[in-house]
Amino acid sequence: MLATAPSSRCLSFGIVCALWCLASATQTNLRSKSRFGAAGSASTDFFTPVFVAPQLTPLQFLIVSSPAQQKIVYTELKNFQSTTGRTYALVDSGLSDPRGLSFDRDRGVLYVADKAAKRIFRYHVYVDETSSGMRTLSTDGTQLCIMQNADTEWVHADVNGDVFYSDATNMTINRIPSGVIDLLARGQYSAGDLTVVSEKNMEAMSSAQLDAAPTEEPSEEAPHVYAVYEGSINPHVGIPAGVVSDGARLYWANAQDGKTKGSVAEGQVKPEVTKTTNGSFTAAFPSLSMTSETDLAFGLARSNKMVFYSTVIDGLGRVNGLAPGGGLHAFAMGLDAPRGLAWDGDQTLYVADQAANTVYSFPVGRLVDDAPLTQSAVLSGAFGVALFSEHDLAWTMKPMDA
Repeated sequence: MLATAPSSRCLSFGIVCALWCLASATQTNLRSKSRFGAAGSASTDFFTPVFVAPQLTPLQFLIVSSPAQQKIVYTELKNFQSTTGRTYALVDSGLSDPRGLSFDRDRGVLYVADKAAKRIFRYHVYVDETSSGMRTLSTDGTQLCIMQNADTEWVHADVNGDVFYSDATNMTINRIPSGVIDLLARGQYSAGDLTVVSEKNMEAMSSAQLDAAPTEEPSEEAPHVYAVYEGSINPHVGIPAGVVSDGARLYWANAQDGKTKGSVAEGQVKPEVTKTTNGSFTAAFPSLSMTSETDLAFGLARSNKMVFYSTVIDGLGRVNGLAPGGGLHAFAMGLDAPRGLAWDGDQTLYVADQAANTVYSFPVGRLVDDAPLTQSAVLSGAFGVALFSEHDLAWTMKPMDA
């Protein structure tokens, strides 16, 4: 969720910091405590969590992808750590190379970018609770392909239900309208029916619409995927990586040429071409570079105040945050290979460190460099992360609601 978190779910920054300090103090020599082995319903990757305070965080699940193990797992969290130190299988078949994750917390659907399969899949996810009060996650068993032939590692579902993904080969940032996804789910279209409308064609349509001053929005239920920003036209698209949207604005990371095109760039979800002073239209949709600190950036996340991105600088992994005024802060440092990011809707960010086989969490409620890291979960080759909280609209959904 990208809106400001309700007061009922917010923890004061002092409480958050106290929890971090307590958790971090108990987590010495983190990696030596982890064990890695074969996949199963309960993963053999584990650590021993230590809790020194009662649960002060909402009921919440962390969802993690592993390309190495070709699966997606979950674990329940307490005070930013796995309650058991183990993860459990959510999807353990039908995936080749699951990487980026995005969970639509209003609609209860999980999107998975499978790089080797060149597909994006969707699953409905539900919370199950036993009579003893134990909570687990499950899917409805249906894998829906919403895009194929896409060279993508990254996917994002925004508040409108639109899905965005980056295509490294075509160097594009793409949008699949929510209406198209609904029709795919109903069987009216298949992923093979979808065609990509290029930025150049979209610009031509935009300029024609501006001249004609239409009174109606064009239909978004045609079998089209929109290449909103394209490297062959737009100066701020290199080899695109992570992507995130707040419903109006669109952000993407560049995994190459970030110092010239922008490590992180900003555009619009539904951009329009603008007229120059001489009355002609601009050559590309408007976009801007938010920072050019590094040539490569990976995962993206957005809070209600900042945009975060994972990167590696001089061989050291870190997670930076960009403030509205343009200030840059290195919230997390000393990582190995940080990839996917997820914001909890309050004051905490989660990062998957692929080389460390670990998901860490750290506070982002205030501008703090080198914040303390807490080991939240362990999984061999952890890449994508997502969160599912009791405050999400989808928490109480059941299969008959889908």
